[in-house]
Amino acid sequence: MADTLDANTAPFNERTLELEEVGPDTYLSVDLWRPKGNRGVFGGQVIGQALSAAAKTVGSPFRCNSIHCYFLAAGNNTEMIAYEVRRIRQGASYCSRLVVAKQSGRVIFIATVSFQRPEPSVLSHQYAMPKVPSPESLVSREALILRGDAEGDASKASEISNLPVETRPVPQKDLEGLPVNAIWLRARGDMSQLGHCHHQSMLAYASDFALISTTLRPFRMNSPDTKHKLSMLVSLDHTIWFHEPFRADDWLLYVMESPRTASGRGLAFGRIYSRDGVLVASTAQEGVTRGVDLGSDHKTLEFIHRVTSSQEADDKAKL
Repeated sequence: MADTLDANTAPFNERTLELEEVGPDTYLSVDLWRPKGNRGVFGGQVIGQALSAAAKTVGSPFRCNSIHCYFLAAGNNTEMIAYEVRRIRQGASYCSRLVVAKQSGRVIFIATVSFQRPEPSVLSHQYAMPKVPSPESLVSREALILRGDAEGDASKASEISNLPVETRPVPQKDLEGLPVNAIWLRARGDMSQLGHCHHQSMLAYASDFALISTTLRPFRMNSPDTKHKLSMLVSLDHTIWFHEPFRADDWLLYVMESPRTASGRGLAFGRIYSRDGVLVASTAQEGVTRGVDLGSDHKTLEFIHRVTSSQEADDKAKL
């Protein structure tokens, strides 16, 4: 049963993305989260903070159209991260920034960020949003953990419930074993008084949830009869393209797929839709995906990928 109260009116916790200015175009984080069992701090938080830092050096009406990130070393949560922003280019329609993130003088992360002056376009197309259950009909990830339908324990559920983003997994029973995934997500709390940059930075934070783990779904590592054991899962790079304005505190559908895992690396792509079906952002992520073969013969799993029109999909659904 879904939550009966689905209002999102509590105050938004800005501390997750908050930065302190410590010098010219230099900012310091005030909060870092290291997930239980992780080698370092949550990568999505570093992406969101880097985008926030870059945006502080850009004037209105520019807004981010893309951010390309590389994780160079694991960050720790015992020392705040310093973000140094370099103004690479300032044009009439686009401007570019380079963000270098450091801890103890060591570079742990870099990002190139592009900002665009909004402009109308007569050219527009998108993939249709897939038909999935509404977020109100689903339950949160922490609720699934507590009732035993998802991996984790009470402490993990408590950790997730304190995050600034709520997620509700979309059931994938008919797609089990395929390299695909989908979740509804939204920021916890009312962001209506915040500018579009805050919404973009919050979505950047949330875009790191579940994306790289999509590369592992064909191997069913949570199954008792799995033939593989995960030994390492670490992000290498992460890219986000922002297409249209959106509200991060309203439900967004995150649809993910992985076309390839090989050579100790996994690649995943994501599409993020607003509640009304508009494709507002796209993502891509590559990570280190290392596993141990538990006595089975190694072979490449192969899947068929086919793009169909929404009408064709509707026709198939009626058969």
